[in-house]
Amino acid sequence: MSRSGPFFAAALSLALVLPGSLALAGSDPEAPPEDPAKYAEELQGYVPGASALEGRIMAPCCWTQTIDIHGSELANDLRREIRKRLKSGETSDVIEASLVGRYGPRILAVPPGSPLKTIATLLALGMGGAGAAAFVMLKRWRERALVPATGPTPDTGKNDAQLDARLDAELDALDD
Repeated sequence: MSRSGPFFAAALSLALVLPGSLALAGSDPEAPPEDPAKYAEELQGYVPGASALEGRIMAPCCWTQTIDIHGSELANDLRREIRKRLKSGETSDVIEASLVGRYGPRILAVPPGSPLKTIATLLALGMGGAGAAAFVMLKRWRERALVPATGPTPDTGKNDAQLDARLDAELDALDD
């Protein structure tokens, strides 16, 4: 077998290139860690303020969901970045401002000046008022049900014979 054949050249180049490419792949700082539990903890572990901020940021890959529920790799990267920055001591307002600077105001789920916050507040107040009104109405109905009926009680034994005769007559008329 000759060392100058195409198979030998391909094997030699693979032997020389493969270790270098593996070393480069292992040095990627954004690559997920080897331990899946640690990787999951980066995205799901408790970081104060992270879930609130993630709920206010849209996923820039499709602009349809916030990053707290979106499953794309870009959304996961932003979640990791937010959590790292919050752990390092940055405030959520600074992080939000830097994301707006990077992606524009479209990154915000509720843009500034949107009437959505006012509408939500009015709806919450309306629902609270409706609940209070229902409580008062149910309380009144219950009080009325507990009060004994006043007034004369009907005498049921007095007209039984007349009612029976009338009912018989009506039934006979229907049979004819």
